Amino acid sequence: MPWSPPTDIVLPNGIRVLCDPVATVDSCSVGMWVRAGTRDEPKRGDGVAHFVEHTSFRRTQSRTMAKISRDFENVGAYANAYTTKEETCYYVRTLSDHLERVMDTLTDVVIRPVFTDADVEKERTIITEEIRSYEDEAEEYIFDLGERQIFSGHTLAVPIVGTIASVAAITAADVSAFHQKHYHAGSIVVAISGRFDTDVFLRDVERFTQGIQPAQRLVRRTTPKEIPRSSVLVHRPVQQAHLLWQHRTSGYMHADKFVLQVLNVILGDGMSSRLNVRLRELRGLAYSVYSQVQLFADCGTMAIYAGVDEHKIDRVNAIIATVLDEIARDGVKRTELQRAITQLRSGKLMSLESLTARMTMLGKGMMEEGAPENPYETIAAIERVTLNDVARVARTLCRSSNWSTCTIMPSSED
Repeated sequence: MPWSPPTDIVLPNGIRVLCDPVATVDSCSVGMWVRAGTRDEPKRGDGVAHFVEHTSFRRTQSRTMAKISRDFENVGAYANAYTTKEETCYYVRTLSDHLERVMDTLTDVVIRPVFTDADVEKERTIITEEIRSYEDEAEEYIFDLGERQIFSGHTLAVPIVGTIASVAAITAADVSAFHQKHYHAGSIVVAISGRFDTDVFLRDVERFTQGIQPAQRLVRRTTPKEIPRSSVLVHRPVQQAHLLWQHRTSGYMHADKFVLQVLNVILGDGMSSRLNVRLRELRGLAYSVYSQVQLFADCGTMAIYAGVDEHKIDRVNAIIATVLDEIARDGVKRTELQRAITQLRSGKLMSLESLTARMTMLGKGMMEEGAPENPYETIAAIERVTLNDVARVARTLCRSSNWSTCTIMPSSED
């Protein structure tokens, strides 16, 4: 699909709207993005941002949960939401013919929810079960452990869903206070991609968001302190061992973010990556092995995960260390660099064929960097990454002795 810069309008009430018309489709993806995530929670409020997202769908000033569901599903729309460490997104996929009705409901959910004691109690039970489901999945659980380890003492260490203990303590007043503090005109961005009339959509958004709180000063965020390298070992009733290696990185506002993406592809993102070739293809030591980069505004992490037989942990750890040290010492090959750039370029171009991905580039870009992402500028920046860039970052980042590790070992139920 073609792409051109979106229309960027700030409505009289202060809400920013980003419009990306795509004439060749019959549907739209709409997102309401809120600059409020886990790192913005108050002390002893672990999980309240996620709690707000869940409970907003239960009741508004004019709709019950049943009516909210019917208003979306009677026109065949799909609505959902998610919370991250730094933002919350409420989004809908709908046929273009029903956009007005869908926006009426979506804006109601986001800016006019009502949080009752009874609804909070019901949602508490649901979120508690969600937490238990994550804890039953060792691959999910180890990343939560790793974030607690590497961001200890900071709100970035808090699991997005909170903990069973913290969720048990959240009250309707806590949920309402978080919404009141963070859901205002200055923190909300509406992004849309698909077939729609821009002028009509802007009028509808302005009409449906009447009465929103005026823009307030955004909450100031603090950067987590550097934590010394450490190793964590826990035992759980699982069938295999789970390994997580982690290292702090710079954030998405740093120029090296594109170098980190390229390095990550070479290290462990894909079938041709060094970790996949060494651990899975050549030695058959792991079914699941990969690396990933997670970037926040002011910091980030690069992580390596592997699920392996508990008796092969030492071999796997030794190979991971060797792969890291080789990259730190020797850099990467030109063929690896070109393959990584090609993979990232292809992924970005193919994402333009998804309306939800396009909408996400708009909203997430505005949330994180103050401007919607231009995919072609992103591709150009990736293509400018050189062997020297990767070698420079790898010399600091890839020394295995500087990585923290977290391990889940199998144990009996008792």
